[in-house]
Amino acid sequence: MVKIKPARIALFVGLLAATPLGVSTFAQAQDDAATQKFVGVLNQIENVRLATAQRELMAAQQKATMDSLRAQIKTVPATKESVRGIVTEMVAEIEKVMESDLPFRREERFARLDRMRSTLADDTAGPAELYRRAITLYDVEANYGYTISAYTGNHPTSPGRRLAACQADVNSAVCNLSKDQQKQLEAGLTIDDIADSIKDGNYVHFGRLSFIYLDLDSREGLRWSKDANGWEPMSSGDILNARKSVRIARGESAPGVVTAPIKVQAAQ
Repeated sequence: MVKIKPARIALFVGLLAATPLGVSTFAQAQDDAATQKFVGVLNQIENVRLATAQRELMAAQQKATMDSLRAQIKTVPATKESVRGIVTEMVAEIEKVMESDLPFRREERFARLDRMRSTLADDTAGPAELYRRAITLYDVEANYGYTISAYTGNHPTSPGRRLAACQADVNSAVCNLSKDQQKQLEAGLTIDDIADSIKDGNYVHFGRLSFIYLDLDSREGLRWSKDANGWEPMSSGDILNARKSVRIARGESAPGVVTAPIKVQAAQ
């Protein structure tokens, strides 16, 4: 009978016991790696799903926007005609106001109105352009209501008499050329050459309250009468105030309080 020493038996048993433990640890490591890989794949799938959902949402929104634009494009012709009709009515109302208004700056104002009509008659003018021009016209006319403005012009009932006086005698008191006009004559120009700059006097409108004319030499002053639909002479006191108004409106004098010559109807 063979005798085995106890130490060798113990070592052999130990080796047998160690072998299953090593295999189990290796298998567990493989399982953990597979699990992590599987989790990673699931995460990738979820990310793709979320990205796909976002793209689908964006595509739906873009489709809705395009559908809305297509619907708006279909209504463009009707919108254009609608705006043109509204602007036409606006222009007609402005013309009514201008016809019934004080007759200040008539040539300038009606020339602006004619340009607006030309734009309306242009089929290529878009709705935005038509509306912008109409609003600009409204703004200009509205501003006249609260401003005081002076400008040169010829006598309302006897236009050109100062020019006639200059043509007859350049040194006459009625001619009364300015320093700039005198320099032009000294430079070789004639009265006919500078005729466009020789006006009879100044017009002043006080908003839409009053409209007056004052000769350059202040010998005559006239006020527009709505009741008479014509010009009436002003008193000497009104002419004196008118001279001050002209200087202030033309920037030739410091701003101050001015008196508008208004004819008040007596109570019945």
